[in-house]
Amino acid sequence: MFQTLQSWLSSAYVEIIILALLLAYFFHQRKDKRLIASGIRLVRTIIMILVFSYFMFIWASTVEPSLRHVSVFGMFLVNLYFFYNLVLAHFERPYRDALAGLGAEPRQPDILRTIWISGKRFYQLRYLFASVFSGINPLHFLGEISSDRVRDDIKDELHRLGVEKRLITLPVMVSFLQNQLACDDNLPADFKETMGQVIGNLTKHPWLEEQVNEFLRVVTESPEDMHFPQWMNQLNACVKPK
Repeated sequence: MFQTLQSWLSSAYVEIIILALLLAYFFHQRKDKRLIASGIRLVRTIIMILVFSYFMFIWASTVEPSLRHVSVFGMFLVNLYFFYNLVLAHFERPYRDALAGLGAEPRQPDILRTIWISGKRFYQLRYLFASVFSGINPLHFLGEISSDRVRDDIKDELHRLGVEKRLITLPVMVSFLQNQLACDDNLPADFKETMGQVIGNLTKHPWLEEQVNEFLRVVTESPEDMHFPQWMNQLNACVKPK
């Protein structure tokens, strides 16, 4: 069976057919909005197609048997590169789905566990070859870089959700304070009851909720505006007595 597979892969015609199938699937998956379609990846794809064409030209033009085998092996390596990228996209798809799920269920603990598991699996496969030439323990390198990349993606997604979907609002802040108050066993019962009423009253005033939401929006979208001189002058003008 192994010899049959080897004979198939050593055929230039088989490698050309495999390349056509891989390219068709590659350009088809670029339409998937869940995957990040970068221009650099497209440039690498074009370069690899040119390399494959060069090996194919050598195979078709040379009469030296050894060079024909080398060119077929080169075509096999190019196909292996495209196959690796397809497998990488297969692991990236559930990771992007889990990140998108933060908008639907931001407080669900299972969604974060799914993001970490699928994200670390994706980035470990993505930087597998880089870990071999990193100069340190490949397992340590993969663990560090996958954790850093997943953490950055979560921060970026939460920032995007906070800006676009107003995830950070007064009701969310009040819910957080209520949970913290209920979970703190060191606080007296009468203090919890009093503070619970104070925190609950925050959402009963539309004007206060509107001002707090505006403050959180500015902090989320452009925190530098909090120290803008014109904004500070307007604030000082409002608090100074006439």
